[in-house]
Amino acid sequence: MNRASYLKKLRGKLQRLPAHEIDAALAYYEEYFDEAGVENEQQIIQQLGSPSHVASQIMADSALRDLDETSTSTKKNVTAIWLIILAILSAPLSIPLLAVAIALIFSFGVVIFSVVFAIIATVLSIILGGIVALISGFFILTEDWPTALLFMGVGFIVTGLGILLFPVVARFIKKIVVVCVEALARLFHKITKKRKEGY
Repeated sequence: MNRASYLKKLRGKLQRLPAHEIDAALAYYEEYFDEAGVENEQQIIQQLGSPSHVASQIMADSALRDLDETSTSTKKNVTAIWLIILAILSAPLSIPLLAVAIALIFSFGVVIFSVVFAIIATVLSIILGGIVALISGFFILTEDWPTALLFMGVGFIVTGLGILLFPVVARFIKKIVVVCVEALARLFHKITKKRKEGY
């Protein structure tokens, strides 16, 4: 493989990134080849590793950079997670290491999804329970007004509590997603580091 085919394969592996990031990455590697000179081309290719390996590192680094530079919107965090997962899965790994990586990603995702789902379900059930108590109070107002007032008061308190919890829970979920992205990035760097040490 020569420089031109290496860079062409690298460009093909980076298609999921924005065009300006692909151009910046390729410009960096072209400059890297230029500084090394034509006589050291094969040595540089050997040193860099396969285009898949380099592309997976670029994708993971891009995801982390986007996470650091932009506000922590949920959409950006999810995009970063997907880019890191794609980077891990596209990295040329041995079959057992790839199986372990896939199992870890899957189990990690299931646990995080379960925690987030449980938190959202709890807050929504608190709000829904308050609304049901409030409506029940209105229905029994003519039959037993002290009980109706109790139900309505509890309904207002519980609904208010649920509404107050909502922003706190939203921030907590965003924090969980950021921690997940960072953990996936660390996993990716450990996997690629072990692979490099294996050479």
